[in-house]
Formats: sequence, structure tokens, C-alpha cells
Amino acid sequence: MSGKALVIVAVIVFSGCSSVKKAEVMVPVKSSDSSLELTKRVLNRNLTKGNFNIVKAEVEIINNGDSQKLIASMKYRVPGNYLLTIRNRTGIEAARVYITHDTVIINDRIYRKLYCGSNEYLLKKYGIATNSLPLVLGDYLNELSEVEILKDCTGGISQIQGYLDSKEIWYYLNCSKSKVTAVTISDKAGTAGINMEFSEFMERGNNSYPEKISIEDAMEKTKINIKMISVEFNDNDQIEFIPGKNYERIILK
Repeated sequence: MSGKALVIVAVIVFSGCSSVKKAEVMVPVKSSDSSLELTKRVLNRNLTKGNFNIVKAEVEIINNGDSQKLIASMKYRVPGNYLLTIRNRTGIEAARVYITHDTVIINDRIYRKLYCGSNEYLLKKYGIATNSLPLVLGDYLNELSEVEILKDCTGGISQIQGYLDSKEIWYYLNCSKSKVTAVTISDKAGTAGINMEFSEFMERGNNSYPEKISIEDAMEKTKINIKMISVEFNDNDQIEFIPGKNYERIILK
């Protein structure tokens, strides 16, 4: 696994650096009881409302025409701890990423390096920190400020715009499924961002998740396709992260 691919997988969810422009400027509509009820339903169906394990996911990274395929797994524990493992197609572990509300640690097993960063580092460098990671899983963030309903279930889709720190978030909600189908993260000028799409939702009891996730950064000519193969719920085992022994320690600052 190349160093560049490792960086892409580790930080793509925090960045906002593409040239995507919004297709239309919409006049906000007054928030209705139905739109408020929809956001409550979507929040109740967030994947990160409880513990889960992504046992296996297939990941394809396309950058400037080059394609790389990886295997990933992830453990999530409430209220916001993640352990992501990345392997090549033969099953050899390439990296392990541990994330909490204030820490990001990456074991690069290929180059035997241990990267350590803070929430403040990510916020300063990329503008979005660890609290926005649920975006990549198709979850709705309750921490948005200045929320406006731009389209109230017209054609079965509700469009919502709000702000998270220095970033503008555009949500597209499926009103019948009560799930996020797309989201754009951009700067406040609305000219730069990452587009994410979620499809083929799977139902597991009271849990729902997208089987397919697409993340696109047009400026960097990078696209990441994720297919969830197996997901398990209600595992209460604690996450254990063991830093690489004798790895070169690199502080991200």
C-alpha cells in the first residue's frame, strides 16, 4: 500500500478540497412540523447510535485514472471511538487507524511508522474534525447550526443546509426511508467540497445502513467506492489499539 493511498483513506473524510459547485441556489422554505419530524426519524436511524462492527468492506480508490483495491474492517463504539483496519487484497494488514473525540493514531505497518494527531490538528488543517466522521457512514449530524430546510420532501427528497464549524453541509434525505442519500461538504463560499452518495440500504432489525458508499473529490481527481459486505451490531467488546513496537513516531502538527 502506497503512502499516498494510506493518507487518502485516513483523512479523506475530514477534507474539503474539491471544485464541486452546487447546481442550484434554492430559496429556503419555512421549517414545518413534518420536516422536523423527518430529521428526528433520520437521527433515530443513524448507524452510530449504537455499537457495530463492519466485518468486511471492499474499498476501491481511483486517483488520476489509477485504481487500487483494498479490504477494510471497522469497529465503532459509542460515543465516538473507531478502529479501522486496512488490508491489501491478499489479506496482509497495511494500516490500523484509531480515532477518538480528540485523537487520531495511525499504525503504518508497511513503513513501520506511528502517526499521532489531535482533533485540533484535523480542524486546523482540514476544517472538519472527528465529530464529522459519521458523515461518511450516511448519518445525520445533530450538531449543525443555522439549519434551513431548502426542499421539504418534494419528490420524496428533503434538502437541508447547515454549518459545522467552518464547513457548509448540504444533506439530501429520503423521506420514505428516513435515511441520508447524499451529502456535500463545502466551504462557506459554496465552491469547494466533497460529494458523498449512499445507496442500496440494508435493514437489520432496527438498524439501517448503506451497502454502497461513493466519495468523490473532483479537484484531486479522487473517487472512493465502498461496498459493505458484512456488518454486525450490538457488540459490547471494548476497542483495543496496540501502537507498533519500535515504530518511528511522527507527530502531526
